[in-house]
Amino acid sequence: MKNKTTETNNSLKQLSRENFFGYEFVDYWDGDTTALGLQKGNIIIYISTYHYSKSNHYDIIIEELGTGKILKSGEKISYNELIHDLQSFF
Repeated sequence: MKNKTTETNNSLKQLSRENFFGYEFVDYWDGDTTALGLQKGNIIIYISTYHYSKSNHYDIIIEELGTGKILKSGEKISYNELIHDLQSFF
């Protein structure tokens, strides 16, 4: 993705190798160089790599796109926890 940090683009590449179907990578956060998103239907997952270079952890917010209702959020989660959370929505 353009205008994203190295950590964000590396995470994007890693996630693209996972076995998820029916989702698309989205970028609703042009000004946030550490953000990437996944969307399937009306579910959107915001993934932040802001602290990744220091902690190897992510922050996420999973929400309904139309309503903004937060379905799940997490801070300082590992890659394996991230994948687990994604699998529960994809």
